[in-house]
Amino acid sequence: MPKRIRVENMSMTTTPAQVKAGFDGFGSIVRCQLDVDETGASTGVAHVEFTNTQSGSAAIAIMNNTPFNGATISVTEDA
Repeated sequence: MPKRIRVENMSMTTTPAQVKAGFDGFGSIVRCQLDVDETGASTGVAHVEFTNTQSGSAAIAIMNNTPFNGATISVTEDA
């Protein structure tokens, strides 16, 4: 079953390509979405969906509370 993670507290300049590049080492990514507000500006939150649970679990364990593109990110399981 796919595993979705939520990445919060990202720099507002982070792009979807940077998010994907930062997490693709954990496994095959099905979807990577960066949330934006009504003006199109980043909200600092992204959702990454992997093809398997192990990849998502590894990404959470390794990337949570680490520096990423100039900010310390929070990585958790996404509902």
